[in-house]
Amino acid sequence: MAIILARVDQRLIHGVIVNAWYQYLQVKRFMVIDDAISQDENIKNSMRMVKPAGTGMSIIDTQKAITNFKKGQYDQQRVLVLVKEPSTILKLLEAGIKIPKVNLGIIFNEDGRQPLTKFIALNDQEKADLAKIAQYHLPIKMQFVPNDPEKDYDAERGSQE
Repeated sequence: MAIILARVDQRLIHGVIVNAWYQYLQVKRFMVIDDAISQDENIKNSMRMVKPAGTGMSIIDTQKAITNFKKGQYDQQRVLVLVKEPSTILKLLEAGIKIPKVNLGIIFNEDGRQPLTKFIALNDQEKADLAKIAQYHLPIKMQFVPNDPEKDYDAERGSQE
């Protein structure tokens, strides 16, 4: 299996990812999937500087990610997918890409989002996208760092309604 976890984290690649999650998941490739950032060489270069030695990093748009996964390009690697929005994960699933689990890391409380936890705020579209993701029978968990207890998104969302 290529993808070991898909994480929604608006900071994408940062210290918590390259230290805690990298070791915990034994990541061999970080894959940032973002249509805008994939076109910005300055941001891509700065992201590449933080990856641990011996790991790969892809910073690509959604369609290229789908194409590469379908070709089996990462089948022999342990890939951590990092995206800013749940909609990107939904596009991967709709294209038939297998994802074992979704992790909600950091989604900033801005642009009209409503807080769900200390680290996660969602707007109506993100909630709808997560509901569609749940229809694929994937666990959706909230966990900032690996040694935090996992919280189930559905349980937390239910306690907010």
